Amino acid sequence: MKHVQMLILSLSLIMSFTFAQIPSNIFVTNAEADLILKGNYDPANYSATQVIDDLDQIVCEVMSNISTDSLHSYLIKLGTFYNRNSGSDTLSTTTGIGAARRWAYNKFRGFSAASEDRLITSYLQFDQVICGMSQHRNIFTILPGSDTLDKSVLILEAHIDSRCEDGCDITCQAHGIEDNASGSALVLELARVMSQFTFKHSIVFMLTIAEEQGLYGANAFSQYCVDNNILINAVQNNDVIGGITCGNTSSPPSCPSENHIDSTHVRIFSATGASRGYAQYVKHLFEQKLQPIMDVWMDIEIMNQEDRTGRGGDHIPFRQDGYTAIRFCSANEHGDAGVSDPNYTDRQHTTSDILGIDTDLDGEIDSFFVDFNYLKRNAVINAFGATMIALMPPAPDFQGTTSTSDFSVEITSQTQHPKYTVAVRLSSNNDVNNDTTYSFTGSLTYSVPNISSGKAYY
Repeated sequence: MKHVQMLILSLSLIMSFTFAQIPSNIFVTNAEADLILKGNYDPANYSATQVIDDLDQIVCEVMSNISTDSLHSYLIKLGTFYNRNSGSDTLSTTTGIGAARRWAYNKFRGFSAASEDRLITSYLQFDQVICGMSQHRNIFTILPGSDTLDKSVLILEAHIDSRCEDGCDITCQAHGIEDNASGSALVLELARVMSQFTFKHSIVFMLTIAEEQGLYGANAFSQYCVDNNILINAVQNNDVIGGITCGNTSSPPSCPSENHIDSTHVRIFSATGASRGYAQYVKHLFEQKLQPIMDVWMDIEIMNQEDRTGRGGDHIPFRQDGYTAIRFCSANEHGDAGVSDPNYTDRQHTTSDILGIDTDLDGEIDSFFVDFNYLKRNAVINAFGATMIALMPPAPDFQGTTSTSDFSVEITSQTQHPKYTVAVRLSSNNDVNNDTTYSFTGSLTYSVPNISSGKAYY
């Protein structure tokens, strides 16, 4: 379901991934979670004792309740599994991907127990040979929505798997803290905090596997949604979302120079069309409602491509299947993953992707590679975008009328609302960070100001 509509008059460079292997035997292990995904449930069975569904209250409480201490604890724990490669140990209780996914599963269940058992946790299991392992599991939990009329869901995701220089090395110390324990910690914390609220649409909090080998976990979940006609409002993927230091290399478009620090910007990558429209929707509403009350000024930069050049993330399989999907990524990345270069010294995709270093040799890490306050602010931005779309009504249809010096917008559906907003951009569809927004009330028709004859607008 595409709630955000946008006129696209030009194409941008987007990346395309072909999945050489096709997952099979895809199923949700918890029958209750499967029914909720499909919208076949009674919302009354999952209603909170105290319903909190007011936007302003949710935003304020999310900002207050997301905890840097919690994020820190998740990162420490994820690092202890030694190696979270998708082909690593599944039997050990302490190391490998099996122990990591069972820990995450139990964290989701613990969050549910603290929120009146309103989160329903499951695995999505599928068969596919990846790094010598033939069966794999994504971990997810779902917060049922209060309105099943359109049966749509929102997905907040990150990949929990990690890797070293060799993509299928299952014995190296693949702590994978920036890539992507940071995104996994963000999703876990949002499940904990957001499960106390009530949203119209169901929210899925998901940790995927096998991202590093080809986006396979995300592809399996997207395929399951296609096969079962599950409606998705939007996908918010979080990958490399907590680091603030620029590496010697970094996949463009990214940071300017080695050791450059940035803890006040976050990038959103998206394809054109509905995904780009959703990215702009998140940015506009963030600037209007959230940015002025953030404890530290943050800025969203919309990137004019689907991912970094030559790279990819778990939002892409969803977009390829026709769903609206975007990627949140930190402003700075520590490396371009060019591990085949003998001169590569950055942390990404190496054993050096760790939590930090002990500079004074007292046995405690005192210099961290992930900024917990920055990660918290990115979690707040994610929660805000998710809250808006999980509470919002469908976007209206509209038609435009032009004259020599005027462009008018007429709302033709969803005409019951008191306020509408239109975004306008001059000259270039590539200038995605410089839209002007106009809001109008008391009318279904609006004449956009400052329109000049002979110029192109979007």
